[in-house]
Amino acid sequence: MILDDDEEAASKLAPSAYPTLRIPEPVAGRFSLLLPDYETSQQQHTRKPVTSTFSNRFDSRFWRGTFFALAIYVFLSVVIGIPLIVTVGPPPNIQNLFLDDDNQAALPLTPPSASGGMVMTATTRSCDAWDSPRNYDGSYFTASVRHTLPANGLFSVRSNATDEVVPMSGGRSNLTVDINSDASETDVVMSIILKASSSNLLDAAHFCFASTGDERGYSVYFPQNIPRNDYLAFDIRVLFPRSSQLITASDFITYLPMFHQSFGSLSRRVRIQNINIAGAGVDILCDSLQADKIAVKTSFASLFGTFNVTQSIKLDNIEGPIHTNVTLINDPSTGTATYLVADTGNSDIVADVTMVAPSSSRSPQYFANLKTFNGSLLVNVAHDATTPPATLNLQVENSQADSRITLDSKFMGFFDLRTKLAPVRIAYAQAMRDATWHIYMDSNSSSSTRGWLGRGKRPAQWDPATGGKVSAVSSLGPISLQI
Repeated sequence: MILDDDEEAASKLAPSAYPTLRIPEPVAGRFSLLLPDYETSQQQHTRKPVTSTFSNRFDSRFWRGTFFALAIYVFLSVVIGIPLIVTVGPPPNIQNLFLDDDNQAALPLTPPSASGGMVMTATTRSCDAWDSPRNYDGSYFTASVRHTLPANGLFSVRSNATDEVVPMSGGRSNLTVDINSDASETDVVMSIILKASSSNLLDAAHFCFASTGDERGYSVYFPQNIPRNDYLAFDIRVLFPRSSQLITASDFITYLPMFHQSFGSLSRRVRIQNINIAGAGVDILCDSLQADKIAVKTSFASLFGTFNVTQSIKLDNIEGPIHTNVTLINDPSTGTATYLVADTGNSDIVADVTMVAPSSSRSPQYFANLKTFNGSLLVNVAHDATTPPATLNLQVENSQADSRITLDSKFMGFFDLRTKLAPVRIAYAQAMRDATWHIYMDSNSSSSTRGWLGRGKRPAQWDPATGGKVSAVSSLGPISLQI
């Protein structure tokens, strides 16, 4: 049946009188309010989450790499590091040590080998050949030995004591160097007395003696890990003959940390070319020593001494005072200076220096450098009565304590005194009594002063070869110069 247009229009539904809800078209960023159909819901429910294996791969690779790096580090430490620490070569030639700027203090002995045997570095050495191997005096077990050597040549007394091998337990070891009271002796007498609280400890200590070579003299060895309630001490004596003629030796060398070292009045009877003394922890006392070169090095102890040198002297300390009387002898014909160097820290320096030189057409030359911090520095430099005016280059350095410099009226040269926050003072009232003596101030303030003083005409500028100079610097400590 064919309906006309009017009937087709009449058969259509009439518009509803109620509101109709229409879901808007999906918009980006807006969630749908409709539930998914059944198939979609099942698919979403059974879908497995996608997990990346990157983090697992990262963790495994990271820890595997860390493990291999640690293994390589341990391997290198064992193969390379330990031999560098344990394998210690023999000490260098001790005749050249500690006397020149390029050398350091004498090194300790090579310790006994791990098997317990002694280290034999020369065919002329004999070890543990005691004259009296074991005695008991009622308090200690003892052993003793005595040797003699011709009075010329090199003498050395050394120990294996280091930072790891330090005999801190009961007992104090000693070295005594002096003139023999027995006038019948014509050689140098070297002796050792060893005392120990037990026979086992006595057997654990060793000595070696060499009659020739760079180790001519005694070498003593302490055992490690000495119990605190035990006693072990070496008493070493070196006695030069009481000769009417001056004895000349080439070298005297010590390396004796934790030894009390005492040198008697040797200068009138014994002259040594090179003296090299090294210690630590216990005082070093030098009554009177004469040499071309002297070097004394210690730490955490006092250094006292009277010295007479023709070339150089170096006194080196750490955390310990230096008190010294030094006679510097210079030969102007050589054209070289005689040197004094004194260096410590956190302690005092007291130096009384006398310059000695024969009359010559050339001015004698001296160089002195003294340095400390947080400790007083007192230095007095004077010419011997027969010494002509010398060329003196004096350098003083301090930080937190006072520095006092005293010069005699023979000194001529420039002066430069400077501090940061402390006063500077120069006193010259006594020198002004001489009408030929003059002082010229280039600058003068509360913390610095510069100028020239002396006799004659002032040079235009300082010439180190012909003119003296005094330089002093400090941070918080005052400086005074007295003429």
